[in-house]
Amino acid sequence: MNIKELDRLLQSWGCFWAGKEALQGYANTSVTERCCEVMRTGIWVSSDKHLFSHHAESIFVPEWVGQIDKVVEQLEVHERQIINRFYIKKAKLLKTEWPKLWQAQAAVLSLY
Repeated sequence: MNIKELDRLLQSWGCFWAGKEALQGYANTSVTERCCEVMRTGIWVSSDKHLFSHHAESIFVPEWVGQIDKVVEQLEVHERQIINRFYIKKAKLLKTEWPKLWQAQAAVLSLY
């Protein structure tokens, strides 16, 4: 796996967790975006969310997301923080933070 493939994988991983952190309520994604998400993650999300519990233990986590979670858990705290900020929170990084992200990506690549 090269760094571009890892970046795409981490982007999908971040989108998965960002979607789980989003507030419940009106739909914030279009039908097309929902179809694309199903194709990316392999998870079908239906409109009957109100019938199920929204507790953390009731979230279905695909195997590939769980694998990345295990790798990210092994990182140093500062590496986890920069990965979470960039891929889940979609924060814009300062010029001084990019080398930290690259170091964290290298650590993920070595553990994956």
